[in-house]
Amino acid sequence: METEPERGGRGRVAGDAGRALPAPAPPGRAGRRRAATTLLWLASGMAAVGCSDPPPAHPPPSGAIAFGVYGDGPYYPWEEPRAGRLLADAESAGVDFLVHIGDILGGSCADEKLRDRRRQLDGVPVPVVYTPGDNEWADCHAPSAGGYDPLERLAMLRRIFFDDPSSSLGAVPMPVTSQAKDAGFAEFPENARWTRGGFVFATLHVVGSFDATAQFPGRDHRHDQEVARRSEAALAWMHAVFDEARAAGASGIVLAAHANVRLESGGGDGYGPLVRALRDHAAAFPGEVLFIHGDTHTYRMDQPLTDERGRRLGNFTRLETFGSPDMGWVRVVVDTVKGEVVEIEPRLMKRWF
Repeated sequence: METEPERGGRGRVAGDAGRALPAPAPPGRAGRRRAATTLLWLASGMAAVGCSDPPPAHPPPSGAIAFGVYGDGPYYPWEEPRAGRLLADAESAGVDFLVHIGDILGGSCADEKLRDRRRQLDGVPVPVVYTPGDNEWADCHAPSAGGYDPLERLAMLRRIFFDDPSSSLGAVPMPVTSQAKDAGFAEFPENARWTRGGFVFATLHVVGSFDATAQFPGRDHRHDQEVARRSEAALAWMHAVFDEARAAGASGIVLAAHANVRLESGGGDGYGPLVRALRDHAAAFPGEVLFIHGDTHTYRMDQPLTDERGRRLGNFTRLETFGSPDMGWVRVVVDTVKGEVVEIEPRLMKRWF
């Protein structure tokens, strides 16, 4: 579900209760480099708006990998052609894999619609890692979506899309590690982790609609329990990802979720515990942290996180991809030798032929 972008200023945030984190790392080359390159990347976003599809992307240079990020669509039949051009563009750009940040549909949440989207993702010629959005389960109570119980739709979503938690989607799937393997979290096959190019990647099932806390007729304690349990799983998975990255000496971490978690205000609308944990982990981590999301359908790249003293975290970058009615994707290039993100390129498909 598309929600209003957060417009508030930065607020004071506290540490993550019950979790001892390492002391903050001193500003390293990742933080200094990020401060120097942010304006360049933001300037590249100005090229995203145009009346034609972007020119062909150059293949990643030797010693680098590229991946793509997209989501929040297609919602409507007239967006399907652009979605097809988006996938063709990503394939021609030589991406190693794609990350879909959720909201794979608009309107009906029927089984056949979900299965159709699964078939489409499995037809993509590169691996696709998908994390759910709110449209495909949390908002399915709406009459226009079919009037479903969101809990029933969530169970069906997991059956259709995460029947093999050890593998991504796509015509050439890649292996991933699922949280379902962790003791106590067997019901969360959608939270995945994998490593490429010295970076640890992971998905977190955190959605819009205030992380599925929005009220609707028929909501009861079971829906509130689902939110609490899924939030617990997301926090545990984030801790595990940072622990894994530290143990492996990873150069960086890439986290992907659907929700705009209100980073600018310390995680309003129920996202506070996750944002506080993210803030504390990023402050203590010596490498780069890239947080990718959708939900508010606005391409942007910035550095909104500050530490508990109000200082900007130079090693943390937020990337939001395009969303309906815009069909586009973002190409991210990682230099595996230097161990750093070297390019973030928005690629927006034109609306009309």
